[in-house]
Amino acid sequence: MKKTNLIEKIFLFTLPVAILAFLLIYLISGNIDFGLSYVLGVLCSLLMNSLNYRVMKNLYANNPELIKSRQIMLYIAKFIFFGVILYFTHTSEAWNVFYTFGGLMTYRVVSFPVALIFANKEGDEDA
Repeated sequence: MKKTNLIEKIFLFTLPVAILAFLLIYLISGNIDFGLSYVLGVLCSLLMNSLNYRVMKNLYANNPELIKSRQIMLYIAKFIFFGVILYFTHTSEAWNVFYTFGGLMTYRVVSFPVALIFANKEGDEDA
């Protein structure tokens, strides 16, 4: 059985948190568009962090001297993409920019407790 590293565990824990938050947003507000705004933010965050993880893992294995320049380019691309998503949800009448921002932050919020719980319990050789 393949051992999952810390970043993969963050992805795995983000999905249940996102589903639970979506249900809470929908049940409290009664507006499906607010829940979809949140899901849009979560999916965009997972998409960009997955791209970052795959590119960095590949560079670490094959071409480590390019890590710094690619990380800077990915960081800039990530925040341009997040800005575009926030702009379009801000200009939309149905969607809520605050829930989208909350969805974008979900990956970061989940990463702290997962890192605290799993970082010292196992040695990740390839993380």
